Amino acid sequence: MRILTLLVMLGVCATALAAEETDVVTGDPVAGAEKVSLCMVCHGPNGRAPIVPIYPRLAGQSSEYLVNALHAYRDGLRLGGMAAMMSPQAATLSDQDIGDIAAYYSQQEPCSDSKPPAQ
Repeated sequence: MRILTLLVMLGVCATALAAEETDVVTGDPVAGAEKVSLCMVCHGPNGRAPIVPIYPRLAGQSSEYLVNALHAYRDGLRLGGMAAMMSPQAATLSDQDIGDIAAYYSQQEPCSDSKPPAQ
C-alpha cells in the first residue's frame, strides 16, 4: 500500500512539473526591441551604456536571469536597492513582455571592457 501511495504521489508531482513547463513563454527579440524604450532611459541604447554606473548593463545578460529578475520585481519578491525604481516599471509587464525584453537584451552584444561604449 505504501508503494502504491508513493507512486501516486510521484505521478502527481510529475504531472505538476510538466504543466509548469508548458507555461514557459518563448521571448521574441524583435518584439522585445519595440518594448524597451523606457528601459533605455536608464540602461542606455541596447542596454550597453547605463546613465549612472550603479545601473546594470543589460546587453548580453542571460535571458533566464533577466526573466527571473523582472518577474521578481513585478511580483514584489525582489526588495534590493533598485526595487523602488524597477518594481513600478515591471508592474505592467505581462509574461510575454518579460520574455520578449529578456530575449532582446540577451542577444545584444555586451561591452567587453569596463567602460561603456561611446554613444
